[in-house]
Amino acid sequence: MDLKELVLSRRTVRKFTDEEMAPETLVDLIMYASMGPSKSNSHPVEFILVKDREVLDAFSKLTRFSTSYLAQVPQALVVIGDKYVGDHWIEEASITASYLGLLLEAEGWTSAWVNVRDLDEKDGEKPEDKVKDLLNIPDHYGVLSIMPFGKQDERVRKRKPFDASEKLHLANYSKKSDK
Repeated sequence: MDLKELVLSRRTVRKFTDEEMAPETLVDLIMYASMGPSKSNSHPVEFILVKDREVLDAFSKLTRFSTSYLAQVPQALVVIGDKYVGDHWIEEASITASYLGLLLEAEGWTSAWVNVRDLDEKDGEKPEDKVKDLLNIPDHYGVLSIMPFGKQDERVRKRKPFDASEKLHLANYSKKSDK
């Protein structure tokens, strides 16, 4: 499957079988996902693998609706970034997690993206702080997202190509006069 076909086939999935990925396979995919752009080759992005049912259940209560399915997933990765490495961790974590989503798809697995960073408070506490507390994540790390992943156990509609010509804008290089 070429990259374009892979991008078209990757869909958010919220129902998975109970099958878990072998740790050595996951480490290999994380290595490739980490090959994206990194300021000064610093690589501030790290992952926490969560399989504990109590923690996944707690994740399912982070928001009112969009996280409830997390109580049923076999495993999830929490995408974190080391702020000591630099203030670019958010962008690099986003790139790395996106690469990982495509790599999972290429290997016959699938995933979802649950935003954690800057989510609105629920019950007076930020979801990012709840995740940090649950996993004992040090303060100098930021939490970007939770990525549940596994073998797909639901049907999802296929994505169709669309005309993206309205998404491309040409830069205006003409000089403006001072008049």
